[in-house]
Amino acid sequence: MKKNRDVKFIIYQSLYIFVVCVIAIKGANLDLTQVVEDDGKPRAQISPEELQRLLDSLKKLTYVDTTQFVVIPKELLLKDQRLQEIVQNMPKIDLNNYMPKVDMSQYKKIEPDEEKKPDEPTNPQDIRIGQIKMVQYTTNRLNNPYDVPMEIVGIATIPAKSTKEFVTGGQSSVVVRVGSSSKTIELTPKPKPQIHFQRIATMGDDTSATSLQSSVCYRVVIEEEFPQDLDIKFNGPCTVKDKGSMTYDITMNAFGSKGSYDNYTDGKNSPYTVGFTVSVSDKIAGYHITGQQSFIFGDW
Repeated sequence: MKKNRDVKFIIYQSLYIFVVCVIAIKGANLDLTQVVEDDGKPRAQISPEELQRLLDSLKKLTYVDTTQFVVIPKELLLKDQRLQEIVQNMPKIDLNNYMPKVDMSQYKKIEPDEEKKPDEPTNPQDIRIGQIKMVQYTTNRLNNPYDVPMEIVGIATIPAKSTKEFVTGGQSSVVVRVGSSSKTIELTPKPKPQIHFQRIATMGDDTSATSLQSSVCYRVVIEEEFPQDLDIKFNGPCTVKDKGSMTYDITMNAFGSKGSYDNYTDGKNSPYTVGFTVSVSDKIAGYHITGQQSFIFGDW
């Protein structure tokens, strides 16, 4: 009677261990903590390393599926010769084959947090050098926002945190250097200035000289992106009024009296003409252009 109780105890104990192991392997927690996500996916409660150690421990346990095996107390086996012969003739069974299979794919390996790398220092070339624009034959202005000097090689050096003006020549490119970073900057060619004339007054054989000397005859506009580089001169018998923005109103100023008019026209055939010239020079580039127009009249 005592032996039967021992057998039952071993069977119940084995079943208890088996149930506890299965529950642990399936991801459940004995404290009734939630083990399934809201979307139905299992929630991992232990790390893969802990799970592997648990499986290794389970392999060392001896438990018996009583639907397939019979548990015989070792003491009874030693006393019964017939049972010993039966046991010896039975094929060997690897109990590991009866271990529950666990799908390890549902567990994610816990990786240690990677050490955050410090931000790489920003190359000054990427911030500002790529945005520089320079033009040939003029005064360029450049700001240096860095804590080190900015060098326009062969031309100028701009101190840290400051702005400087410098004059470029006809070079097609320059090298800008900030610390150990440098870049070649292509210079934009500087176009030549242009002179535009607009006739304002009516002129011809019927036009009097006095009317041309009392009203605007021409408007002159000089087209130039860098007006500070220009030297502008008007030559001839005219009065020039600067209107600003490179615009000038021109009035004839050829005769101070009727006598001077008669002296100029004596021996000539009408209509008479008096010319004036506009000269524009670029002081840096060396460009020099001229434009010429005439006042036309036929009477005093």
